[in-house]
Amino acid sequence: MIELDHVVYFSEKSPELLVQEHKGTSIGGKHKNWGTVNALTYTKNSYIEYLSVEHMNIAKQANHPLTNLLLHDLDDGEGWGTICLRTDNITELNERLNREGWVTSGVLDAERETSSGFIRKWKMLFIQQVVSDKLPFPFFIEWEEPFEERMQSLREDGTLKTINERLQISQCTIAVQDPITYLKEWSKLLNVTLSGSSIRLSNCELVFLISKHERERLVNVQVKEID
Repeated sequence: MIELDHVVYFSEKSPELLVQEHKGTSIGGKHKNWGTVNALTYTKNSYIEYLSVEHMNIAKQANHPLTNLLLHDLDDGEGWGTICLRTDNITELNERLNREGWVTSGVLDAERETSSGFIRKWKMLFIQQVVSDKLPFPFFIEWEEPFEERMQSLREDGTLKTINERLQISQCTIAVQDPITYLKEWSKLLNVTLSGSSIRLSNCELVFLISKHERERLVNVQVKEID
C-alpha cells in the first residue's frame, strides 16, 4: 500500500524559529550527510516537514535528489516543494518500477540525528529526473520502525502531542501546466485508479489543477481537525 507520509516545505528559517511560528511543531534533526535540518508538524498519520539548509557547502556537494531540489527552489524563496509517499516494501516497489521502465535512484539508506541524539533511520527511493521548474515526482520512504512503534516513540519524546493527533492532511493541491497528462502519469507510477481530477490515496487526496505560473509544484496543503 502507498499512502502519504509527509509533505515538504522548503524554508530559509532555522528549526528553532519555525517551532516558534507554527503551533504543534517540533525540531526534527540534522541530516549531516546532506547539510540540512528540519522542523516537523505531525498529524494523525502524516506530517509537514520544514526543510532548511544548515551547511551550504555540504548541501551543494551532497548530490542528493531532495537537497538538489531544495537548493533549486530556494533561489526563488520559500515554498512548498514536494510530497513523500510511504510504502511497507520499498525494495519490491523499486523492482516494479524498474520492470515498468521507470529509472530510479535505487533504494537509498538515510538517517537523521534528533535533538536528543537518537538516530532515526529509513530508506528512500526517487524517480530520476533533472531538477527544474517541472513538477518533481513524489519520492518514497520506508521507515526502519513499524508505523505504530514509531508513533509511540514520538509520543514518548514529546514530538507527537495531543494537538497533533487531532489533525490530518486531507488534500494536497498540485498546480501544473497539463493536469490530465500528470494524472495519467502519476496514477501509473502509483498503480492507482484515477478519480476525476484527483488521485485518492488511503489517507489523502492529490488534486491537480492548471498552474498560473511556469513552475509546477505542490501549492496547497489542507489540514483539517478530526474527532
